[in-house]
Amino acid sequence: MRTLVFIPAWNEEGAIAEVIRGVQASLPDVDVMVVDDGSTDGTAARAAEAGAMVASLPFNQGLGAALQTGYLYARRAGYDFTAHLDADGQHPPADVARLLAEVYADHADLVLGSRYSDPEAAEAESDDYKPTMSRRIGSNVFRFFLTLATRQRFTDTTSGMRAANRRVIALFSENYSPDFAEIESLQLAVRQGLRVKEVPVRMLERVEGASFLTPLKSAFFIFKGMIVLLVGQFRPRRPEPEQR
Repeated sequence: MRTLVFIPAWNEEGAIAEVIRGVQASLPDVDVMVVDDGSTDGTAARAAEAGAMVASLPFNQGLGAALQTGYLYARRAGYDFTAHLDADGQHPPADVARLLAEVYADHADLVLGSRYSDPEAAEAESDDYKPTMSRRIGSNVFRFFLTLATRQRFTDTTSGMRAANRRVIALFSENYSPDFAEIESLQLAVRQGLRVKEVPVRMLERVEGASFLTPLKSAFFIFKGMIVLLVGQFRPRRPEPEQR
């Protein structure tokens, strides 16, 4: 069984090497690839120096394109399983191993790490991430509407830490939203009849830099996300892609 862990990254030269080393320490038998989404700093160079494969997009295309690049490479290279995590150091790599263990055991097709399914455990750690008020509101809105749309309870719809098997790799390599990758992909997976499961994980504060989301951008993101979910409810079920 071959596993690829890929890391979408945009201008994360200060954190990417540490993230890669963390994955290598927790998962020594997997291949690691960084999808450099048109970074203008030394992200690609730092990733290569840390021992990761690097797929560089010619210009910044957004998270959805970077994630689909990872899934497409995993499919074309014949990987059986894949996982991804953020490049900013907020995801403990040991938690990625726990997500992969769930798909290895065939407990689900797609497993996502939830920051909110075990809040008491998260609050016990002083270095854990504390979301802003706008992020909390957005998370609650998306949680409500995605749960309503899919009839499956979700607690963390925008989690960037996920693990998947070949069925998901095949589906996401052909169908992935460029704008609302995390939310729409969950709706798509459930509508396609895939087994989706959440596992509680920790989320740490960023190693460097700051989030691009301001309160105004967050409000616009929430509005557009709701439209995406509404449109997704009327899309026909896609034929399941051939697993190559």
